[in-house]
Amino acid sequence: SVFFLVPSFGHFASPRCSMANHQDIHLISWNVAGLKPTLDFMRRFGGLKEFCKRHRVDILCLQEVKVTSKTLAQGRQYEVDGYESYWACNDGNGFQRQGLNGCATFVRKGLNVEAANCAPLESAELDDEGRCLLTDHGSFVVFNVYVPNSQGGPRLPFKLRWLRALRQAMQRERRKGKAVLLAGDLNLKHRRWDSHWSCLSLDQKDLVRGLECGTAEETTLQELRLVAFHWQDLLEAFRNKTVTQMETRNSKNGQTFQKF
Repeated sequence: SVFFLVPSFGHFASPRCSMANHQDIHLISWNVAGLKPTLDFMRRFGGLKEFCKRHRVDILCLQEVKVTSKTLAQGRQYEVDGYESYWACNDGNGFQRQGLNGCATFVRKGLNVEAANCAPLESAELDDEGRCLLTDHGSFVVFNVYVPNSQGGPRLPFKLRWLRALRQAMQRERRKGKAVLLAGDLNLKHRRWDSHWSCLSLDQKDLVRGLECGTAEETTLQELRLVAFHWQDLLEAFRNKTVTQMETRNSKNGQTFQKF
């Protein structure tokens, strides 16, 4: 997804956090899930340069670019005319294999960039996966982030440490009198229902509320009553579920697959 943010820095209360001409900055954040295939696809529409021109991009924050420092050093394939680029890469020094993750920030030439930092969390363990990139634009800074996925729980402690370090890094910049912008893929949801329908949890209270409301169609109400009546049986079945291994075979090449 592509998200657009147009903050007006003339609206910040602190005079140190306002830009001289009160200009708006057009920032776009985009998880590209692999920059190379994304650029290959975009060539039919004029490429990344045309994208930035069409949308009048000032700052472009990309996540999950999957580009290593070695690849960047080999050529100029990821340069965009009229923009300076800054990178945070996963070179395999962390716990994830080389080439995963990665953030890139493209800044329109002429827009002030005083510094860039690919290790703003100040921890090798947290920074080596290439998930956070800071660009300092004088009166404000931009954190371009690709927050770790908890992977159903195993990486949750790492994710929480990472988020705490990010908060501390943002606080450090605020203490300098700078406005802070956070952009990227946060791998978070604001509310329980901000998920794909297949990942939503079901609460018995919601079922009862639906029954009491009575505004749904009769067939839906009947299904709700049935589920509510057997709720405890369903919970017990899920707790005591039996995992059975199954084998399927591709009829064309004979290859077998294991399912559970």
